[in-house]
Amino acid sequence: MAHDLKLISFDICPYVERSRIVLLEKGAPHQITFIDLAAKPAWFLEVSPMGRVPVLIVDGRPVFESMVINELLNDLYPEPPLFPGDPIGRAEGRGWIVFANDVLMPGGGAAMLAIAGRAEGEALAKPLAGLREALGKLEGRLSTGGGPFFLGRSFTLVDACYAPFLRRWRMAEGWGVAEARLLGAFPRVSAWAEAVLARPSVAAAEAAELDAKSRRFYAERAARQRAA
Repeated sequence: MAHDLKLISFDICPYVERSRIVLLEKGAPHQITFIDLAAKPAWFLEVSPMGRVPVLIVDGRPVFESMVINELLNDLYPEPPLFPGDPIGRAEGRGWIVFANDVLMPGGGAAMLAIAGRAEGEALAKPLAGLREALGKLEGRLSTGGGPFFLGRSFTLVDACYAPFLRRWRMAEGWGVAEARLLGAFPRVSAWAEAVLARPSVAAAEAAELDAKSRRFYAERAARQRAA
């Protein structure tokens, strides 16, 4: 069944990118509407209770939060399946998506803020240490999955969830701070990143000028924090 899909986005948002990847994996026709998160329009606040993107308007009905949106898309468009068929496998996948939401993404954001803001000493070391610990947990989990993707041979919603972080951290490692080059210490995470970032849907979901825009976003945010 065809659905009218409108994805509401901020152009470099990693959470929107997750849902864009799933839409592309499913081959689901959709429109994208970009908003300025610094000046959120009233209509957006009416459909996004927490004032966050992404929001997917499905046949006129708003659905928010990337994890929920992506599971809905997997239900609406069963082929190709992007989640395990068994309940335990799905629960495992959901758990690692929550780990990304609550640990890896905030940790990566803090580390990118420190790098782009040219932090030094403890202000740089602390977020990098937190991110290194999270990557270590992923390295341990990937040792049991069989690869090349997180849950094994098939690309799933878990990979779509982590892809934006993997893309952005690869970029951040090139921002001129030697201590930030963490992925080389985690060979399984590095191999997983290679497989995920080579996926056509992941490549196609990358925002234009993402590296420059992301670096500027975090540098400006760091400057505001210093000035506060």
